[in-house]
Amino acid sequence: MAAPKTTTKAAAGKASSPEIAAAKASGKVWVNTESGVYHKSGRWYGKTKAGKFMTESEAKAAGYKEAQK
Repeated sequence: MAAPKTTTKAAAGKASSPEIAAAKASGKVWVNTESGVYHKSGRWYGKTKAGKFMTESEAKAAGYKEAQK
């Protein structure tokens, strides 16, 4: 399944620790662009090979689904 495309600013892959901290502080989710799933926190937040930060509403509007806990 191909992940939906968006025009939101993207990180090319894994995020750095300062980027992760800034995104968490601003309430952004991490979207795994390969699986089409977004993470609000946890093990995979900012850590998947392909992903980007965006707001939860942007992720939902782009067709991404929330990760199962």
